[in-house]
Amino acid sequence: MAYSLPYEVYVLLEDAFNHDRARAEQFAHAVEESLRQIEIEAEARLSAKQEAAKAQVYNELRNELATKEFVRAENNELRVEINELRAELKQQALLLKALIAIAVFGLTLFNPSFVRLVEVLTK
Repeated sequence: MAYSLPYEVYVLLEDAFNHDRARAEQFAHAVEESLRQIEIEAEARLSAKQEAAKAQVYNELRNELATKEFVRAENNELRVEINELRAELKQQALLLKALIAIAVFGLTLFNPSFVRLVEVLTK
């Protein structure tokens, strides 16, 4: 944005420089150029601060978000746990079958009808 001083300021400067219009204009241009340089410097600083803020936010979000490696590691851990649970379930199923077999065998062995059947067959 280009800065220019209002006409009233030019008139005041001419009065301050004893109606030397050239010196008043020279001083006004120096002030305007100073204002432009201040604006350029302010924009540069603002841009640098914006970039720093973007980088900071990016780094914080990157640390918070799950990375592919993290997800893969968690996935592998879950697979190991699932495989362990499957093995445990197989073992529990085998034990349950054994208990059922023992229960059936026990009920059959101590059944009075079965005992008489065995006695008749062995005679």
